[in-house]
Amino acid sequence: MAAALGVAFLCTACGSRLSQDPVQAKAREHGIEILGVQLMADGDVARLNYRVVDYAAAKRSLREDVRLLCEGADRPLPVMSTGRLGPLKQRPTRDGRPQFMMFTNPGRALRKGDHAVLTIGGARIEGIPVS
Repeated sequence: MAAALGVAFLCTACGSRLSQDPVQAKAREHGIEILGVQLMADGDVARLNYRVVDYAAAKRSLREDVRLLCEGADRPLPVMSTGRLGPLKQRPTRDGRPQFMMFTNPGRALRKGDHAVLTIGGARIEGIPVS
């Protein structure tokens, strides 16, 4: 009985911490969990890492226009696109593995240590750390 109560307490404690994180709470409304933004190619490319937690919601949300911008800036970074491959963003999957989207970072507006804002359609997810 005591072991079951201990497990229930641990699960409740972990769940409350996740729900208190405003970035993850807003991201979960769109069916994803944000793992962070990583700068690549000497800062010319930003990679948004995420995991799908609700396939139906993610599929619906990620069909919208997705952009990344530096907190406090008004000029969004568009999803990278190549002539042959099209937009460099993965389609949502059900398996829960990490996925990514690539964004161009002209003028290196987004820098290591900044916080990014992800826009999905008209929604904004603010406070994403950049590494």
